[in-house]
Amino acid sequence: MENKRQAGGKRLEQRKYNPWVWLTTLFLGPLAILLCVQTITFASLFKAVGWLFGHLGAGFLCYLALLCAMIIILALIWKIWSAFLILAIPSVTLAVVNRMKESLNGAPLTLSDFALVGEADAVAGFVTPQFRIGMGVWVGLLLAVLGILAAGKIGWRPKELTPRWSLRRKVIGVTAVLLAAVMFLPALFYLGPKGESQAERNERLGLLGGMYSAVLNRAFRKDDYNKEELDKLLEEMGQSPSPQPSEAAAPEPTETPEPVVPNVILMMSESFCDPTVVLPGVEFAADPVPYYHDLASKWPSGEFYSNTYAGGTGSVEMEVFTGIPMAFLREGEDLTNLRGTEGVYDRLPSIVKAFKAAGYDTEFIHNYTTRLYNRSDNLPAVGFDKMTFEDDFPEDAQWDGPYLKDMELTKAMIRAFEEKEEGKPLFLYGLTMENHQPYYGGKFPQSSGLEPSSDKLSESVLGTVDALVYGIHAADEALGALIQYFETQEEPVLVIFWGDHLPGLYVDDNNTIYSLLEYVPTVDTLQWDAQVMKRMHTTPFLVWNNYGAQLEVPDMTGPSALGSHILDWAEVPKPLYFQWVDQSLDTMLLYRTRLYIDDEGVPYKEPPEEDRAVVERYRSLVYDIIYGDGVVAGEMTRTEPNQ
Repeated sequence: MENKRQAGGKRLEQRKYNPWVWLTTLFLGPLAILLCVQTITFASLFKAVGWLFGHLGAGFLCYLALLCAMIIILALIWKIWSAFLILAIPSVTLAVVNRMKESLNGAPLTLSDFALVGEADAVAGFVTPQFRIGMGVWVGLLLAVLGILAAGKIGWRPKELTPRWSLRRKVIGVTAVLLAAVMFLPALFYLGPKGESQAERNERLGLLGGMYSAVLNRAFRKDDYNKEELDKLLEEMGQSPSPQPSEAAAPEPTETPEPVVPNVILMMSESFCDPTVVLPGVEFAADPVPYYHDLASKWPSGEFYSNTYAGGTGSVEMEVFTGIPMAFLREGEDLTNLRGTEGVYDRLPSIVKAFKAAGYDTEFIHNYTTRLYNRSDNLPAVGFDKMTFEDDFPEDAQWDGPYLKDMELTKAMIRAFEEKEEGKPLFLYGLTMENHQPYYGGKFPQSSGLEPSSDKLSESVLGTVDALVYGIHAADEALGALIQYFETQEEPVLVIFWGDHLPGLYVDDNNTIYSLLEYVPTVDTLQWDAQVMKRMHTTPFLVWNNYGAQLEVPDMTGPSALGSHILDWAEVPKPLYFQWVDQSLDTMLLYRTRLYIDDEGVPYKEPPEEDRAVVERYRSLVYDIIYGDGVVAGEMTRTEPNQ
C-alpha cells in the first residue's frame, strides 16, 4: 500500500512539472504584468491591448526589462510564482496610485510626488469617501491575481531540478548585462523630446516606461547655459535701476508728501473660483460669492493663470514668492522640493526677502498643519520671520468639516496685524484650507443653503457641488470679513486676494463635474488643447486698498508676474531679478508643461518662435540661481535695505 502511495506521488509530480509549461509561464509573466499595469492606467482592458499593439517598440522594451528582472529574481529564489509576485506588487501598486491621482487631480503621478511619500496618510485624507475604483481598474487587478495564481499552479518545478548556485550566478550576471543593455542602449528613445510632459511620456512609453523616462531625464538631461549671455544680461540690468513711483500722474504737490508704506496682506484661497463661471448650467438660490463679486465690481480684478490644476498649492505660492516658472525646473522637481546645491532656498529670489529688506516684518499663517510642501524649512529660507499653523490656533478655534474654518484664518490675520510692532509695516501671507478637497455630499454638517440645481447632474453629484460651494461661500465670507476690518483701519493696507487653482471635481473614472457640464470636452487632459488648458488654469484675483492708491493692475496675471506686481504696488525696491521678470512680462504670463500664455493672454502648448529668445534667457538665469555656478545669481537676487 505504501509503495502504491509513493508511486502515485511520483506520478503526480511528473504530471505537475512540464518544462515547456514552466518556460511559457516564465515568458508570459512579464507580459501579464505589463498588460495589468496598462489596463489599470487606462481603466480599460480594450485600451490597454490597443496601446500594446499601437506601441510595439515601447511595449517590447518594457517587456524585455520586466523579463530580465523576473529571471534575476527567479535565479535568486527559484520560485516562479514568488518572482511574479515580487515584480507584480510594486508595478500594480504604482499603476493604482497613478490612476487615483489622475482621476482626482487630472494629472499622472510624477517624480516630484514621491517627495510626499512620508505624508501619504495626510494625502490619503484628501481622497473623497465616495471615490470608487472603476471597473477597468478592477479588471487589471483581477488579471494580476489570476497571473499570480496561475504562476503558482503551473509554474511549479521540483526542488531536485534547482540549478547549482554557480550556474545561477552566471545566469544573473548575463541577464544583468542584458537588462543594462535594454535600459540604457535605447537612451534617446526613452528620453524623448525635451519638455515632454509626464502624461505624454506615459502615452508614448506606457506607465512603467514613462516613469523610467522621467528618471533618465532627471539623471542625464542637464541644461547647459550661456554664462557670457548672463554676464551681458547683468550688465544690461545694472543700467536699468529699479523703477520709482511716477510723479507725472499725480497732481503737483505744494509740499513733498510723506511716502506711503502700506501693510501688505496676501490671501491665497484654496480652490477659490467663481461657481457661476466654472459650473455652467448650474443654478443657485443665491450668489455663491457675493463679497467677491461686489469687490470686483469696484476694485481692480481679473484672471490669475495658475501653474497647476486641482492640486499643488505649494508650487503656486512659491512661484508667486520667487518669480520662477515651473517649466524651468529639472525633471522630478517643483518649487517645494528643489534638490539643487546646498542652501538652494537661501539663494532663491524672493519678494518676501525684498519686503524684509525694506523694513517689513514678514509673517505666514495657514489653518492647516506643517506636513505638506516642506514649509517649515522652505518658508523661513525665502524670508518669513514668523509662521503660524493649525496647532498654533486657539483651542476654541472652530472647525467646519475636516478643516479649520477660513473665518478662523481671517481672525488670525487680524490678530497678527493688531499685534505687530507699532510703526513697522507688516507683510502677511495667509493661506486658507476650509475649501480643500475632498468634495462630497455630507462633507459639512449642514448644506450650503445655495440649493445648486442642474438637469445635467444627478442628486449625488449635486451633493458634491453643494460641498464645493459651501467651502467657496465660506472663503468668500472670510474675504469679506477681512476687507470690512481693514476698511476701519487708519494705517494704509493693501490686500491681494486670489485662488490658487481650480478644484478637482472627480465623479468616476470617465467623468468629472466639468466634463458633465461640458466645461471641458473630456476628462483626458492629454486631449485638452491650449484654450482648454488655459481655462482650467484660470482663477480670479482682486487688489484692494484703504488709502486711495490708484494702482496699475493688469486684467490678467500669473504666479511669476504677481509677485513682481506686488512689489510695484507697495513701492518696494526691486532686486535686479524681479526687474528681469518685469521685462519678461512683455513676452509671457505663464509657462508650465503643455501651457504657455503670452503677454496678451494667448495660450500655446509651447512658446512661439518669437518668444523663445526671452524664454531661454529666463531659463538660463533660473538655472544659474538653482543649479549652476552662480555667475550672476548673487547680484541678480541681492536685496538692499531702504535708504
